Amino acid sequence: MAANNDDVPPIPLPPSGGPAPVEPAPVVPTPAVPPTAAKPPTAPTPEAAPQPLPPVAPPARPDPYAAPAQPGSYAQPGGYAQPSGYAQPGGYAQPGYGGYTAVPASAPQGVSIASMITGIGAVLLSFVSFGFLPAVAAVILGHLGQRRQPYARAYWLTGLVTGYIGLGISLLWGLVILFGVIAAVTSSYSYY
Repeated sequence: MAANNDDVPPIPLPPSGGPAPVEPAPVVPTPAVPPTAAKPPTAPTPEAAPQPLPPVAPPARPDPYAAPAQPGSYAQPGGYAQPSGYAQPGGYAQPGYGGYTAVPASAPQGVSIASMITGIGAVLLSFVSFGFLPAVAAVILGHLGQRRQPYARAYWLTGLVTGYIGLGISLLWGLVILFGVIAAVTSSYSYY
């Protein structure tokens, strides 16, 4: 190998078995930019207005109270699927099917319960001639409960029945008292 010494320094060879020494790269100074020589502001480029997103329909949720699509297509407890055409013994329908309606767990029933309580109180108070007003309240609350809370049928129906019974007993007591007053008045005039 012939040595050429044209202003290129020779590359030092590493000692055997070790890594080659690395020389640090020379640092080149960068010219400082004076603050007055800042870039002039440019006019803003008109941006396209964002296009509205197309409406997205919410994902369809199955109705938990809907009847099954085909008879026998629902799963039984324990993973047993009922074959189609299978009838319950005794003609009983399974809960949730065959005309049953589902009721929310925390459905308000205040008006219907108030109708039942005032109706029962009206019947008891009618025997001592104080049941007319509670009976009227029970009938009014019972009809309100019938419209607003149809799922609380047992309560508002009890309020309606006991309210009307209380009204009947109160009217009978009213007639007895009225005939008693009339009899007392006519008997007091017969002595004169």
